Amino acid sequence: MNIEMALKGKQNYKILIIDDETKICEILRDILENEGYSADFATNGTDGLRKIQKDKIDLVLLDVKLPDTDGLSLLKRIKDFDPDISVVMISAFGTVSTAVEALKNGAEDFIEKPLEINRILITIKNALEKIELKRQSTGLKSEMLKEYMVIGESEGIKKVLSLVEKAAPTNSTILILGETGTGKDLIAHNIHLRSQRAGKPFVKVNCAALPGELIESELFGYEKGAFTGAFRRKIGQFEFADKGTLFLNEIGDMGLSTQAKVLSAIEDKEIVRLGGTERIKIDVRIIAATNQNLLKLIKEKKFREDLYHRLNVLTIHIPPLRERLEDIPLLAEHFLTNACVENNRPIKILTKKASQFLKQYHWPGNVRELKYLMEKLAILTTRIELDVNDVLPILEEIKKDSGIQYNIDIAKEELEKSYIISALQEANGHMGKAAKILGIDRSTLFRKIKKLGIKI
Repeated sequence: MNIEMALKGKQNYKILIIDDETKICEILRDILENEGYSADFATNGTDGLRKIQKDKIDLVLLDVKLPDTDGLSLLKRIKDFDPDISVVMISAFGTVSTAVEALKNGAEDFIEKPLEINRILITIKNALEKIELKRQSTGLKSEMLKEYMVIGESEGIKKVLSLVEKAAPTNSTILILGETGTGKDLIAHNIHLRSQRAGKPFVKVNCAALPGELIESELFGYEKGAFTGAFRRKIGQFEFADKGTLFLNEIGDMGLSTQAKVLSAIEDKEIVRLGGTERIKIDVRIIAATNQNLLKLIKEKKFREDLYHRLNVLTIHIPPLRERLEDIPLLAEHFLTNACVENNRPIKILTKKASQFLKQYHWPGNVRELKYLMEKLAILTTRIELDVNDVLPILEEIKKDSGIQYNIDIAKEELEKSYIISALQEANGHMGKAAKILGIDRSTLFRKIKKLGIKI
């Protein structure tokens, strides 16, 4: 829905007139209602504020002179109550200083009496367009945050989200650390979407994916003729990210010469395109991320210490999935449900045993690996309720596809061990009862206890 279409439903906007002249209030109300708006009025500040607190008011036409208060004081109280309410000041005693103070305190506009109806209607239309634009922006931001939602209830992830909330509204440079697949990209998006730059570009550069000779031209751009093959000017990612956020992912893989130029760009807030001389001003927030130990790289002379300190204003450590055991069932359910919906499959669920098995597994690929597993389960399995026997073959398949060494046998042993211990506890140590609970005979149970090193 665009702004013009939204404003066709004018009855959805509630306008309140606060003026001590009843006749003016009645005339304005009638005109506004004739235009399709919902309108009401109050003849003093006390009644006006009461109506604002009781009803959902979008815009207030507020007189500067009121019998019980002055309009500027009431303006501050309205904005304190709800900063999103648009206020247009009206006055027969307008002065430049009064108008400046009103605008400084959040008024949308200042109109002098006698009122011109066309001016009033145009001012209201412009103010409501801004309100609608803000609503649409807020709605879009909310949808984007859903897309980049961080799932988890573990202490580790709560700490990460707390830091995101504190850091997002600032312009501080942020360094995100974590193993591959932990969700560094997701956290960077969250910081951007919760910041004042949310409506501006979020530009991502994967430093590990670009060879050294290309990364500088990618970041800073180049002028025509800067090198062989430069047939035209190219704008770099720093310029594309102006007023927004530049996410330098896997910055530990960036070469030293590029690091020096990035440091200069951050400190000077300007860049020079390759082959150019013009110094271009930039307003960019930098978020960097890596799965490497930058302090180790500094000792090995592979990473600049000054750049590290410039990036490390605030550090967010994302814990690996194996340290977020309580989050695994939540993430698995979320990924499995989403994958079923996206691939037109019936919604599937994991049994308690399957969820327990996932918690026993080491997850070398972290959250990314879990998501991949759930997507394959959604597509490849036919049963609605998925058990351990459904999960294991898919994990084995992932192992073959990726070449990563998965410790599935250990995970199976740990799971089996926990089942046997639970059965023994339920049977109060009685071997026969425990064997019956597990569905095996006593001799098999004895062998397993010995093999798994379970102490009775």
